[in-house]
Amino acid sequence: MRLILACLFVAAAYADQKCQPDGAGVRSLNGKRCASTTRYADYHRGSCGCGPKNSDTPWDWNLGKLTTAPSQKFFDYGGMSGWCGTNCGHCVKLTATGGWIDGEGGPGANAGDTHIFMVTNDCPYGGNEKWCEIHNVPGHADKNSFGYEVHFDLQNAHGQVDAMNWNNPEVVWEEVPCTGEFSGLYNMCEC
Repeated sequence: MRLILACLFVAAAYADQKCQPDGAGVRSLNGKRCASTTRYADYHRGSCGCGPKNSDTPWDWNLGKLTTAPSQKFFDYGGMSGWCGTNCGHCVKLTATGGWIDGEGGPGANAGDTHIFMVTNDCPYGGNEKWCEIHNVPGHADKNSFGYEVHFDLQNAHGQVDAMNWNNPEVVWEEVPCTGEFSGLYNMCEC
C-alpha cells in the first residue's frame, strides 16, 4: 500500500509537465522538442547589443516586444560567447503545452498558445544554474535540472509576457524566420 501511495505522489508531482522524458531523459511532446521558460525584466541592451553603441541603454522595442534570452549553448550555438552569440537576431516559435514545472510556474498559458520571440540576450550559467546550465547544443541529450535541452528566459520589462497570461509555461519550440513586427529591427543591434 505504501509503495502505491509513493508512486501516486511521484506521478502527481510531475503531472503538470506535459512533455515526457525520452530514453536519455530529455523532454519532448509528440516528437517535438520541449523547453522551460521563465520571465525577467532587464533594462540593459542585452548580449546582442540592441541599443545605442557605447551605451547600455536598450532600444524600447528590446524591452517591449517579445524577446528572449535563451540558455548559453543555444544563444551561441555550442560556444561560450556572452556577446554576439551566433543566434542573435534569430527567432523562435514557442507554443505552450498547457503544462508547467510544479513550484516554478503555474496555470495560465493555454495549450496551443503560440508566440514568436527574437533572441536579443543570453541566459548565462552563473546565477541561473537550474535553468540555463546546459553544456551542449540541442540534440545531444544535455539538459537543465528539469530535463529540457533549452531554456528561454522571456523579457517582461513592459509586462508583455504577463499580459499573455504566461506563468513560466512549458513549451515546444522551433526556429522560424523573423518576420512581421521583427522585420528589420535586428539591423539596429550592434552584433
